[in-house]
Amino acid sequence: MERARILIVGGGVVGSALACALAERGADGIVVVDLDLAGVYASSELNAGGVRATWWQPVNIETCRASLDFFRANATQVGLREHGYLWLYADTELWARAREKRALQNRFGLGVEALAPAEVWQRFPLLDRARPEVVGATFSPRDGLLNPGAVRALYRSRAEQRGVEFKNHHYVLGVATERRAGAVASLRRVAAVDVLEVARSSPLDADGAVRGMLTTHRVPLAATRREARIACDVLVNCLGAWSPILLAKIGLREVSEPVRRQIALVDVPPGPGHDVLAGLGMVVDPSGLYFHPEAGHVLAGYSIPDEPPGFDFSYDADFFERELWPRLAHRASVFERCREVRGWAGLYAVTPDRSGIAGAVAGFSNLFEAHSFTGRGVMQSWGVATGLAELLATGRYGALDLSPLARDRFDDPARWAVEELHI
Repeated sequence: MERARILIVGGGVVGSALACALAERGADGIVVVDLDLAGVYASSELNAGGVRATWWQPVNIETCRASLDFFRANATQVGLREHGYLWLYADTELWARAREKRALQNRFGLGVEALAPAEVWQRFPLLDRARPEVVGATFSPRDGLLNPGAVRALYRSRAEQRGVEFKNHHYVLGVATERRAGAVASLRRVAAVDVLEVARSSPLDADGAVRGMLTTHRVPLAATRREARIACDVLVNCLGAWSPILLAKIGLREVSEPVRRQIALVDVPPGPGHDVLAGLGMVVDPSGLYFHPEAGHVLAGYSIPDEPPGFDFSYDADFFERELWPRLAHRASVFERCREVRGWAGLYAVTPDRSGIAGAVAGFSNLFEAHSFTGRGVMQSWGVATGLAELLATGRYGALDLSPLARDRFDDPARWAVEELHI
């Protein structure tokens, strides 16, 4: 039987960040297992690449600000472009609340500006069809864009340099727990399988095996005969959208749901007004559309309000024409002749209050978690990792207090960390 002092299940951006933060604190015996370390289906790899600290909940602002500081210190490695976020408002009540929240945001040193409509047109001539609908906007200059894959690679590289072991193509089949009279439960070991080994001896190739297990959660029969057991002192669930699958094996109900989000790369033909895209950061439209320049194109996304939950990676053939193009052309004339280059879908792990789940799991002595950040795993990764690493090392939070993100808050709606600035 293998052994780990700290076993992290999930090697995406949050799990990799936690491994890095723990290792940099001097922790040893850290093992990370994941079915898809390459990130083919990772939520962070399939998102829009925006990073911001412009939120309405203090814990979300603070953890994102800590992550932005990390990205700024490693700007070249992660491809950081501090071009800001422009958030447009068409509802007067929402705009009034945004101005109120700006005071909170700027107490954290974000330098968020409130722009009157005339200032929006002057500074962002791209939005030539925003009048008279837009009543105001916020612009957060410290926010920006980066390469999510490079962020995860940096975390992983720094962790591996300090002895962290990453096990790829490993799927957790089960978790053994122990409960003593009058005491909380503890986790003793997990049973995992190397899917790549199974794929080599079956009709499924590695990618087919991975996708099938990520979407159906059915394990090939051959896999169950090749399980390996890993004993652990501490287990941390960093599985993101797949956290409910692991928690069900421990007997816990998960409150988050996987929800598909679709994004497309859009080509804007050269012509009058094309230059207004230069240097632009992320633009969030009142319609729910968001977009930013990306490698000579425009990356655009939209979250369908009634999207059903599920592990769905399909991209709708008519998504661009149905959802994106009408909203793009409605906001800026330069998009009238744009065309779709390609599109894809990834998963959000969505909680009832649209804030993530992090901390110790009540009822267990050695179970912790960090997942379900509703589309901002990259943004919160380093802040959450450093906060949780402090808890694991000392038994309490330090400078970054993640207690508002504890899962038991869902037992009392008054404690929910409701976040409204999500896309």
